[in-house]
Order: sequence, then structure tokens, then C-alpha cells
Amino acid sequence: MTSLPEPFVSLFVNGVDVGSDLAPYLLDFTFTDNLHGKADEIAVKLRDDAGLWRGAWRPEQGDIVAVPALGYKGGMTVAAGVFQVDIPEASGSRANDTLSFRATSAFAETDQRSKKSKGFADTTLKDIVTDVAGRHGLAVRGEIDDVPFAYKRQRRERDLEFIKRLAEDFGHFVSIKDQALVFFQRAMIEAQAPVRSFDLASGTPVTDWSAREKTDRTFSKARVTYLKGEEKRLIQGEVQDLAARTGDVLEIDERVEDEQTAQKLAKSRLAKANEDRRTASLTVIGDPLLIAGQVVALGGGFGKFAGRYLIHSARHVLKRGSYTTALELKGV
Repeated sequence: MTSLPEPFVSLFVNGVDVGSDLAPYLLDFTFTDNLHGKADEIAVKLRDDAGLWRGAWRPEQGDIVAVPALGYKGGMTVAAGVFQVDIPEASGSRANDTLSFRATSAFAETDQRSKKSKGFADTTLKDIVTDVAGRHGLAVRGEIDDVPFAYKRQRRERDLEFIKRLAEDFGHFVSIKDQALVFFQRAMIEAQAPVRSFDLASGTPVTDWSAREKTDRTFSKARVTYLKGEEKRLIQGEVQDLAARTGDVLEIDERVEDEQTAQKLAKSRLAKANEDRRTASLTVIGDPLLIAGQVVALGGGFGKFAGRYLIHSARHVLKRGSYTTALELKGV
């Protein structure tokens, strides 16, 4: 196999480039990129025998850390994004002191903890997202279906939990990246061509793998039934998952405005309920192209686990000159 260029990470703390200063001390750098419902995170561990990083150089809670490039010198890189330091800590033993810190893409002002109840009348999914994002100083990026609601209620939920639930119910993934709520339409990203194909033949970049298929708590159909009282009209929607082996039906009693919305809700709830039916974990030689939201293919060497998978989490780890990428995959 052709030798790879040297792995590296470019790091800025409060706008100051500290990448070259940090490099001789770096023991471990991890970037975790999540597709849905979780903030992205970086974790940094430094050798600190002389106490430099515990002193004036130590990143403080609330400091802004930008990672414009992660990958290989002179080769492919990925921009990890912008993060806020959450937990700095130190530990050590004789001549083996270390400092570590974590930083998250969910800034403190967006990491709201209070649960709220609120009603939204005569609105749309996009309008609710824009309203909630604006209250937390977040931009909105990505394509959002313009689903209409005569009424939608936030039921003692944190704001971002509420947005996550709405995204799941109507066919979207959502995460916080670079001070924005970023939306992806499930159908659109699952339809992508694979960016990488992996197999278990000689010379493969795969260093470790596992896969699982389960049938418990999966459903062959989803059915929405709602009696619209003011019109005395029964609204229904039903979809089927032809790949499911069970005959269970997911019954949904949820307010919907029309048959089209009922069908969309049924489809989204069924996809969410069944997304863990076929999963895989893969560790490969470090690859900056592999980020959450990409599709990869597992080849025939994986047997009945072969097929297309969506990356739900990608963990890029640089450790003492080595670089690996660990993927959490769910079958498409």
C-alpha cells in the first residue's frame, strides 16, 4: 500500500493559530462528527511535563476553538468547524503529566436546559425552526420541507429536543454545526451514491469491523389515524417497509392536517423506528472524506451485511503520528 502523507490538524484558539505550537505536545486529537441530534465534539490531549499548557497557554472554558483543517499534509483535509471549550482538565504521574480539554459545537448559550410548553398556530415546520433558532442566535442551513401545521405543540421539551422531534417526524436529520441548525432531508442523503466502497480483501483500509442485524422492535408498516373533530373527518396514512421481516404495525395517533401530512408522518416514523435494523461499525485508515451524512458501501466480503450504509457518526482520531476514522453506520 502506498505510504500516506503525515497526518496533521490545524487549530486556532480565540483566533490565534496554535497548531505548530501544539504539535510537539499532541498525544491525541479526536473529532466526532454527528449526523443527528447530537453536537459535534473535539477532544485534545497534550503532554505537559513542563506545565506549559496548565499555565497561561491553557484553553479556558468558553474559549472558541476553530479546526479549519484535519487530514494529511499536502493531501486531503476536512474542516471540522468551530467549537467552544467545555471541560479543561489535567492529570499526571511522575514525568508524565497531561492536559486535556473538550469542546463542543453546541455553544453554552444554545445549550438551554429549561423545558418549555408552547403552542404554534397556523405555521409551518420551517417557520417553527426559524423562530426557535433565532431565539438561540443560531442560523438555519439546509433544505426543510414546508410542512403546514394548523397547530403544533411543544410539550415540556427543551427547544432543541423539540426541533429534533419535529425533524424526525417529517423526514429530516438535524445537528448543530458552526452556530447553525443544519438540516438534511433523509430521502435525499440516503439516495446518494457511495463515496467509498469497502471490502475485506487483501489491502483493504479496514482495520476493524462489526455488524448486527435485528428484528425485534422493527415494523413492516406504519399507520397514522387521526379524527379531525372540527370537520368530523377521519384522516389516515399508511406506508410499508418491504425489507422488514416482521408483521408488526406501528400505530400512530397524532394530529395531522391532511392525508399528505399523515403519509409523510407515517413514512418518517417508520424510517426512524427501523433505522437500527441493520448497523455496522467500521474502523479504517484515516480518511477525511468520511463525514456524517455520507453513504458508503460494504462489499460482498461482508456477506449478508453487504450493502449501502449511511454514516451517522464519524470519529477522526490522530494519535502519535497515526490517523484512523471510526464509523457508526446504519443500513439504507
